[in-house]
Amino acid sequence: MNVLMLDIGGSNIKIKASPDGEVRKFPSGPDLDAQQMVRAVRRLTSDWTYDRISMGYPGLLRHGRPSREPLNLGSGWLDFDYEGAFGAPVRFMNDAAMQALGNYESGRLLFLGFGTSTGASLIADDALIGIEVGMLRLTRQTRFMDALSKKGRRRLGQRRWLKAVHQAVSMLQDVFHPDHTILGGGNSKMIEPMPPGCQRVENASAYRGAERMWEGADIFASPAATSWRLTRQLALPG
Repeated sequence: MNVLMLDIGGSNIKIKASPDGEVRKFPSGPDLDAQQMVRAVRRLTSDWTYDRISMGYPGLLRHGRPSREPLNLGSGWLDFDYEGAFGAPVRFMNDAAMQALGNYESGRLLFLGFGTSTGASLIADDALIGIEVGMLRLTRQTRFMDALSKKGRRRLGQRRWLKAVHQAVSMLQDVFHPDHTILGGGNSKMIEPMPPGCQRVENASAYRGAERMWEGADIFASPAATSWRLTRQLALPG
């Protein structure tokens, strides 16, 4: 498969076209719309070959399509003709879900992403669910999105932000009882020491998730209404 992965973030959009290949990126921000994104991606990938696109979308999806405008970007993302603009098939997954999918093997996995915003996904026994944790209360006055985001880190300072991260991770581990907890996103490198039972992963690991959005991968994620069902590709007997 020649899959182009787009990781749509609130600060940057990252592009990758092979498991070990180069990552290219360009700034995003609150004024970026879908049409501008496509123009920038096509310009940056003019020397790459790909025949399908996996997009990690920073927002809610239903039936594999965006159902709400992204909170940290411009408007016009819902009804845009992505396949027509790119000239290739396009599939969507929540950006945190794609990162979780790229690191999943079995059992129950919790992914938490720390970047411009806060993302989370849970995979339990081959069912993948994106979780909107931003509105959860960390304290009586503070939501996850207020304390754990990039703005939250600047406002709180490193020490208080790190304390909030440990508190949030512990809370979600108590709720979901994962076998594995992985942390990613641009600010995950600032989490030191790591919370107990956690592993930090590089954003590049999401590329495996991008491949798994298409038939023929070792694990194929097919969209349901608000989640994904994972099907394992069985090896033929030798």
